[in-house]
Amino acid sequence: MNIGEVLLNRKLLLIGNFILTSGKNSPYYLDLRRFPNYPEFNEIVNLATQRIRDIKTDMIIGIATGGIPLASFIACKLNKPMGYVRSEKKGYGTDKLLEADVKDKDILIVDDVATTGGSIERAVEEVRKNGGIVNNAFVIIDRKEGAKEKLEKIGVKLNYIYSIDDVLKEIVDKLGENEKKLIQDYLVKNVE
Repeated sequence: MNIGEVLLNRKLLLIGNFILTSGKNSPYYLDLRRFPNYPEFNEIVNLATQRIRDIKTDMIIGIATGGIPLASFIACKLNKPMGYVRSEKKGYGTDKLLEADVKDKDILIVDDVATTGGSIERAVEEVRKNGGIVNNAFVIIDRKEGAKEKLEKIGVKLNYIYSIDDVLKEIVDKLGENEKKLIQDYLVKNVE
């Protein structure tokens, strides 16, 4: 699968001016929350299960919202239980951030994209606060903007299928000169 072309054609990779969850401005945006709408997602799930098959895990925890579909599919394929971490408490009901019993279990944290690692770090903290053991996280795409290093500092290895380099090298010929320059300038300033 040519991931860059798939993402561009399905409008899951957008070129423009975007503010990311991390607060950074970016000339491209990976909107992978809609990836499960397309048949190529099944290939992503198969690649993901191959990559993480040897990681010791008792449970898969997805990060709301982008990580939940991928975590669900992976958990089903690997016959593992699954839960998720909310981005914020609901303010009613049990008012929990973590929807899973993780005590004394090896947990794999799953999200769609990693940029600075802040969302994954918050999920790791929440799981650990509830007694879970986290040594690994998994994403479809690592934007290579510090997530790996941030997670290493808290003892978590970032696993992924594609780096942003893999994605962008496949589509560079489909971009206009201005788009190429904006992205190249951004990558020089922001990518590890």
